[in-house]
Amino acid sequence: MASVLCSQRADIELVVIDDGSTDGTESYLASVDDARLAWRRLPQAVGANRARNEGAALSRAPLIAFLDSDDAFRPDRIDRLIGFFDENPGIDCTIDGFRDISANVERVHQLPVTTPDPEKLRQLLLCHCIPLTNSTLTIRRSAFIGIGGYDPELRRHQDRELLLRLVGQRHIAFGAATDVLKYRSGNSMSRTHSGYIAGLDDLVARCPDYRSNGYESILSYLTLRGALKAAAQGHFRVALDEVKAWRRARNLPGGLHVLPGYFVGRRKRRVLERGLGQVLATTSAE
Repeated sequence: MASVLCSQRADIELVVIDDGSTDGTESYLASVDDARLAWRRLPQAVGANRARNEGAALSRAPLIAFLDSDDAFRPDRIDRLIGFFDENPGIDCTIDGFRDISANVERVHQLPVTTPDPEKLRQLLLCHCIPLTNSTLTIRRSAFIGIGGYDPELRRHQDRELLLRLVGQRHIAFGAATDVLKYRSGNSMSRTHSGYIAGLDDLVARCPDYRSNGYESILSYLTLRGALKAAAQGHFRVALDEVKAWRRARNLPGGLHVLPGYFVGRRKRRVLERGLGQVLATTSAE
């Protein structure tokens, strides 16, 4: 909140949705004396996507920049975004880079200078080649409402699924900035391997593209990598639970051919990344 309210602009609004918290958030929000702040407390937690949709509905601005509770904007981000969209009326959504901060280590995730055409961008999103975090998305209100907002039933890959619905319908552009700070803790959703398989299964169910030719090996890679990362980091119980979730999955590949498919898919993904002109660092579990 402080990273937004430090702006000197009077023509912005900060909308906060308290998603059924139990940590004193409500009393803190009530204590903030700033006319630019609007907030709503939900009596019980409904999940990030429903909360984001509630916030968008409560806001009035023609431009929506999302900000998760463990992230922050750098001081110049708000002015830069408003200026960019004013100067580019044909662009409906931007994806920016970000700075990933955890355990005193900072990794910079910067997007390529040139935005691919819509079909290529769809492929890169499906193959998880674009480093994403929700707080780097900025979208015109008309575009957000036009696609129905976030899927309220999806618990992971929310930003990716939103963009996959948006690409081809609206103009999406990569941003050159890295003015979002993402502070990761041990229980951050994108760092937690537990639940990754179930989330991927839900994403694939919503994206028929994965059933077309050419994505089977990529999907084998995406299916196995979460469990393999968990095992490599010594989280063997989590890895076992993810394997069990894989066996229950309705939309993910199964059988012995998945292991060789994993290596083929990994190679394909690296080729796609190199085609962007730089090797992109992807987030740990996403």
